[in-house]
Amino acid sequence: MDATELTSEDVATPPARFQLFNDEELASFIDSADSDNTKKQIKYSVSVFDDYCKQAHIDYADLDNAALDVLLSKFYAGVRNKQGKLYSKKSIQAIRFGLQRHFLSQRGVDIVKSQEFSVSSKAFKALLVTLKQQGKAVVNKHPPVSKPDMDRNQASASLDITTASGLQNKVFIDTMVYFANRGMENLRVMKPEDFLLQTEAESGREFYSLKDFGTKNHAMDDTASQGGRMYEIQGNPRGPVATLKKYLDKLNPQCQWTWQRPKKMVTEDVSVWYDNSPLGRDTLQNMMKKISMAAGCTKVYTNHCLRATTVTLLDHAGCVNRDIMTVSGHRSETSIKHYVSTSEGKKEQMSDIISATLNHPGPSGSTLNMPRHKLNKSSPSDGDILPSEDTEPMSLSQVDQIMNSIANSPNVLQDVSNTVCNVSNQNPSAFNFHGCMVNIYNK
Repeated sequence: MDATELTSEDVATPPARFQLFNDEELASFIDSADSDNTKKQIKYSVSVFDDYCKQAHIDYADLDNAALDVLLSKFYAGVRNKQGKLYSKKSIQAIRFGLQRHFLSQRGVDIVKSQEFSVSSKAFKALLVTLKQQGKAVVNKHPPVSKPDMDRNQASASLDITTASGLQNKVFIDTMVYFANRGMENLRVMKPEDFLLQTEAESGREFYSLKDFGTKNHAMDDTASQGGRMYEIQGNPRGPVATLKKYLDKLNPQCQWTWQRPKKMVTEDVSVWYDNSPLGRDTLQNMMKKISMAAGCTKVYTNHCLRATTVTLLDHAGCVNRDIMTVSGHRSETSIKHYVSTSEGKKEQMSDIISATLNHPGPSGSTLNMPRHKLNKSSPSDGDILPSEDTEPMSLSQVDQIMNSIANSPNVLQDVSNTVCNVSNQNPSAFNFHGCMVNIYNK
């Protein structure tokens, strides 16, 4: 066939390079950047503000920024919940956040950061002071799972890895703790291939890492949202890598999701332990609540408590914040501090120190005598020098006086200027200078 005889049907139309959006599709595309929870919060905040304006007979649609600033200041001062009581600090902050996002999208103005809204900002700060005075400023944080309660979970039938539900619960806790997952975030969209099995080059140990998902803290940047690793515990069938391997192997290949509905009756020789159906949102959201209740824990924990457990464990072990952030995905050290709190054991220890100072009797009737160095965050290393338990700390003037006495005492040190003293943890020689005990450490 001659080239001139080709018809339009003979020439394939190349695919369109660009996707063309109409106004409605563009609005939907922009709106998809916000999470469902953010959208719900914006909607709720606007409804509360609308209800206030209706009661005050105010239409704020045509108000300029100055008038809106005054209206917002009155709103913060007068806003109440449906019972006519003040909102908690966390709730009122969420309402303000929702209004901020609303006015940014509708009017292009930031009611939180803009200098045009200085009056309402002062009113909001005054509201926070009022909440503090009335005891409503305390934010109920998600408590970390205590060691005794974690032991209860691990020993309970709810984590029996010979059953489909028990194996799933065990892997769920491991996933949430090792990768510091936030509540429900990305659980519904996790797939088996998102767990990446690798081998550490130096140690030869296998470990799992998790695919980088978009998260609340890292929705638009190129920073990894989570950098945690789950290493194998060799020889332990209940180790995190061993149980995750088993779980992934028992999943239903017809279902693309990680969290599938477990079968009630299974045996080890059965290849598939789960149905071709993913767990529902409510089931996933209440996983840790159900596990902790079944195990008889002292508290009813939530999924987010497992994230708090990760941060708390690493902090109490002495890990620095910048390293913890690589696991948890937090963007600032300030955020880490919201998770970290003083342990119950540390609080008990500090109370005993106060009791010893006040000369209160201990549990056995004897006076408590807690050494000062017990307050240290970490256990001392072999080379650390600690004061003896019955020795009071010396002032700088006392130290200077002692060192002068040593230098002027030939019977103690023949030539201080030419003597090298290496501090070590060997048994010291004790000297008494001006009523103060001094320990000299020599190798």
